[in-house]
Amino acid sequence: MCSNSLDLTGAPLHQLEIAIKLAKDGIVEPIIFSVNDGELREIYQQQNIQVIVKDNPLEHIYQRDPYDAALSTFAQEIKSLNIDVMYINTLENFFMVDVAQMLNIPSVWNVHESQPWQTYFNRFGTEIATRALECFRYPYRIIFVSDATRNKYLPLNSNHNFTVVHNGLDLDLLKKASGKWSKQEARSALEVKKDEIVILLLGTVCERKGQQDLVKALSFIPEKEIEKIKCFIVGDRPNLYSLKLHELVKNLPEEVQQKVEIVGETPDTAKYYQAADIFVCTSRIESFPRVILEAMAYNLPIVTTPVFGIVEQVKPNINGLFYTPENPEELANVLMSLLIDEELRQRFANNAKYVLESLNTFAEMTETYGQIFQEAYFSLDKLAQKDDGTAHTDLGTDTRIN
Repeated sequence: MCSNSLDLTGAPLHQLEIAIKLAKDGIVEPIIFSVNDGELREIYQQQNIQVIVKDNPLEHIYQRDPYDAALSTFAQEIKSLNIDVMYINTLENFFMVDVAQMLNIPSVWNVHESQPWQTYFNRFGTEIATRALECFRYPYRIIFVSDATRNKYLPLNSNHNFTVVHNGLDLDLLKKASGKWSKQEARSALEVKKDEIVILLLGTVCERKGQQDLVKALSFIPEKEIEKIKCFIVGDRPNLYSLKLHELVKNLPEEVQQKVEIVGETPDTAKYYQAADIFVCTSRIESFPRVILEAMAYNLPIVTTPVFGIVEQVKPNINGLFYTPENPEELANVLMSLLIDEELRQRFANNAKYVLESLNTFAEMTETYGQIFQEAYFSLDKLAQKDDGTAHTDLGTDTRIN
C-alpha cells in the first residue's frame, strides 16, 4: 500500500483506516510504502503493520531513459517483498503503477486529486509526464472518491477501469477522539468567550484550500457581528501562501485581528471541532474532503465552496450554504445569514447527522475496497496468461492478500 506521505492529511489518513480495518478483517496483510515519513508510521507499527520509507526513486530524474533505469532497479526491491496486489494512493505515486506493471502485479490506483490531468504531471518533464498518463491503462481498477473527479478524468479511461467509491468516515474512531473534549472544555481550553460564535476552517494551509477568503471576508462583516465571533484557521504549515495569510491578518484592524487565530497542524482536531459553531471550507480544488464529513459528524452547519465532490456531500439549505470561491464578500454575506439567525444555524446542525447517514458509511467503503483488492488478486490469471501463456491455478477463496 503506497502512500504519498505518512502525515495527517486526508489521503494518508484514508489509507491508514482502510489498511487497519482490512487487516483486522483478515482480508489483507499490508506493507506500507512511502517516500515521506510522518506521524502515521507509529500508528501503523502499533498495529504490527510493516512500514517502508525510502527516497523517491525519481528524485532529479526528468527524462525517460534514466526513469526506466531507476524504476527497473527499484522494481527488483519491490519484487523481493512477494507482493500479490499493489494499492497506489494519489497521483503522486504514479511510478508505483509502472512498477506493478513491470512486475506483472495487479494494481489498484486511488485518485484523490481534481487538478487538470493535462498539466498535473508537467513538473516531471514531458517524457515522464507522458509515461504517467500511460499508467492509467494498467491498474485493475482506478478508484476515484467522487463522481465529479472521475468525470474530469474520463478521457483517460481507455481501459474502462474507472470506478467511484465515496469516502466513508470511521465514526467509532471519531467518537473516541471527540470523547476527550466536551464542548465546554474545548471552548475553555481555547479561551473562547461564553457568547462567542466559533468559526472553524480546518485543513492544510495552502493556495488550493484558499483560506485567505475567510480573512478577507471579515472586512465585509459589520463590527457588531465581528464582536460575536472567534475564527480558528487550523492546519498551518510553512509556505508562501501561509506568509501571505499571516500578513492579511496583520493588516486587519486591531480589534478584528484579535478574532482570528491561525493554528499549526495538529493531531488534536477534536478540540477545535467540539468548540466550533460553524464550519467553513474555502477550497478551490477538492475531491471528497474528509473535513466536510468530520464537520457533519460534529453536527456543524457548513459554509463551503461548491467545488467537485463537495456538492455530493453538502445539501444546500439543508445542512449548509455555498459561496463562490475567491469571492470573500459573498462569503461574508453567507456567514452573516448564519451569524444572525440562530434558528437557521441550529436547523443545519440538526440536519448534519441525517445528511451524513445518507452518504457512504465506513463499513460500506472498506467492504468495497476489500472486494476490489480480492478481484485484483484473482485477475492474476489474466496477467500470468499475458506474461507466459500459463494461468495460475489453486487460488483459494480464503487466501490472504499481501
